[in-house]
Amino acid sequence: MAYIYQPATFKSMANLMGLADKNFQDQLSLTTAGTAASHILDTREFVTSSIGDTTISNTDLDASTLLLQAYRDKESSLSREVNTIISSLITPINSYFSSVTGKTMRNYYDSKSTATTLDFVSSGTAFTTGLLAFRKMYSRTQNQELIYKLYNCQQTISTNTTYTVGSGITAYGYSSDFTSSAFEVRLASNVANSTSLTVTGVLDTGNSTSVTVTIGAGTSSSDVVTNQKFTSLTSLGLGTSLSGNRVEIWTR
Repeated sequence: MAYIYQPATFKSMANLMGLADKNFQDQLSLTTAGTAASHILDTREFVTSSIGDTTISNTDLDASTLLLQAYRDKESSLSREVNTIISSLITPINSYFSSVTGKTMRNYYDSKSTATTLDFVSSGTAFTTGLLAFRKMYSRTQNQELIYKLYNCQQTISTNTTYTVGSGITAYGYSSDFTSSAFEVRLASNVANSTSLTVTGVLDTGNSTSVTVTIGAGTSSSDVVTNQKFTSLTSLGLGTSLSGNRVEIWTR
């Protein structure tokens, strides 16, 4: 039996929820012909044309003006109303996870054990579109990102090296849809001795900052401690002790 909290099960659920939310979001476009929003706009044009008719009576004009405002109010509220159709399920989902696992859905899937590993990116698979939409919905409505890997970097040489995005650092989950998040450094394998590296990125204030991160002996992860969230990574300064290790930047 597959339980809801098991990664494979919830991954399928998140994928379908993402696809559902995307379908609703696509219908909000006023400029795309055939969407629900465009049909409402087209309907409103009949009211506008009627008001513009010079032969309209005062009674009809007053009533038409009220009707026009009703259409305008509906256009303004569409996004707010549609945004919660699927995202409102996150609250009961969190209630379920809190009852069963003691954590919210987001915090349970931290990918630090087999049981809690869920790849919310799954690039190049049948889940790509749905999970991207799920991540966008989550960040849009919860004001934080899910926990997933943003960047990869492989220290390939035995010398102190600075890698930049696009030159040594490869984006994995990071895209233009990313909002902001605190960062965590994760290594593919534990380090024998305490090791430091430098993380440079752009904060949500728009300022750039560099943070020295220390990975303790016998461990493979550490938080990037800042007072603000990051909106993107710029570079990684890696030392010789990380030669052959893969460095990953995750949300936290």
